[in-house]
Amino acid sequence: MIERLARLPVEVDYGSEFRYRDPIIDSNTLTVCISQSGETADTLAAQREAKSKGSPSLAICNVIGSMITREANGTIPTHAGPEIGVASTKAFTAQLTALLLLASYLGQVRGKLSENAARTLMQEFTRIPHKIETILQTDETGFYENLARQFFRRTDFLYLGRGIHYPIALEGALKLKEISYIHAEGYPARNEAWP
Repeated sequence: MIERLARLPVEVDYGSEFRYRDPIIDSNTLTVCISQSGETADTLAAQREAKSKGSPSLAICNVIGSMITREANGTIPTHAGPEIGVASTKAFTAQLTALLLLASYLGQVRGKLSENAARTLMQEFTRIPHKIETILQTDETGFYENLARQFFRRTDFLYLGRGIHYPIALEGALKLKEISYIHAEGYPARNEAWP
């Protein structure tokens, strides 16, 4: 989203891997640390690695006052509330929202996203909850229940996504694994036709 809307190069790393690859960063690199709790050890270690190399950090976090927010140069709070379930769906959705808002803001201040385009983007974004509610409430035929009955004995699931939807595919697979203990994997979809 940041590359597309703000035209800034972005690298995505797992917090657990970041410090072990000796990243090439400096004071002109912003390190964005994403954590629901703000106490994730690997993310905190990555943040400290970035700081040791002069990179300022921005925390996207649900818990204000957590270690990551205290050590960050700035924080975007997600206000998702306490996470009750294992799947952490609220936190994930709130983090994506924060990233979209950040990308939109950066695009505007860099002159890469017009005010009109940003307004249109935000208008469409605010329609998503209603669209999801409509889809879930109009299931009078029992489509989702029938779908579950059709697939509940399956042992493997593949989630496919392209571009910004690839991370959604990864997260969807993770949710299925966490909730049902069914094997699931997320993969990038290909542009060209499948053989």
